[in-house]
Amino acid sequence: MKIFWNIVQWLVVTGFIIVFVFVINSYHYLIYALIAAFLLYFPLKEIIVGRLGKLDSNRKVQYEVNGKPVSTQMIKLSAFVVLLALAYIVIVTIFSVSPYLERKEFRITHPSWVSVMPSIRNLSSNLQGGKTKYAYIDLEYQFTADGQSYGQKIVKAEKLYSFLPIWGKQGLEKIRIELLDRASRKNTANEYIVFYNPDNPKQNKFFLANDYFYPQGAWLYDLLSVYFILFLFIMIIVLLFRTKNRISVKNQII
Repeated sequence: MKIFWNIVQWLVVTGFIIVFVFVINSYHYLIYALIAAFLLYFPLKEIIVGRLGKLDSNRKVQYEVNGKPVSTQMIKLSAFVVLLALAYIVIVTIFSVSPYLERKEFRITHPSWVSVMPSIRNLSSNLQGGKTKYAYIDLEYQFTADGQSYGQKIVKAEKLYSFLPIWGKQGLEKIRIELLDRASRKNTANEYIVFYNPDNPKQNKFFLANDYFYPQGAWLYDLLSVYFILFLFIMIIVLLFRTKNRISVKNQII
């Protein structure tokens, strides 16, 4: 039974990784992370081996981990996997906060695709409730290729997170209007663009904005707000504790 549940856990983790890497994000990010991990691993390999005991990198040494022997080769592999995961997280984060880089990367990796300015229909802004509250844009776009019209509806084409917690309906309505105004300005500035495959225009990719830096649209922005509030809470406790200690010391002296 234990083996069965271990297999189920590995399948769930593997499925999550596949969806996150190949469905939610571009597989190109994984390639970039592999390159970055290799570039970081080889200069750091000797440091990693040295921290394991300042031993020669070709010499195999046995360590005990949970009662099982582990060779330095396995530890090196684990170190590479950690570097790969860190590199991937950094790369995904960079692209998620920069619509410009995301658009540029797509243009470079799809050189044969044609760019065209679409017409926008049914542009609307809505709110997502729950623990993570944010505003998002729904829209329909249409473009013409080879005399034929193509279009698609996009749900949550862009999001707007609030750095600080949102209290009440007025706060939610404020960010909804703010995002709708932003989307309207981008449309007026002709920043909307669609890339399509000339051999099959049904294969197309829509980009709403071209900002160099826009962290408000990334989930990381909301996550940072949680850590920021937690950091402030800890700092307040530390300051109160230090103040209390100083008062106690002064009272003892008197």
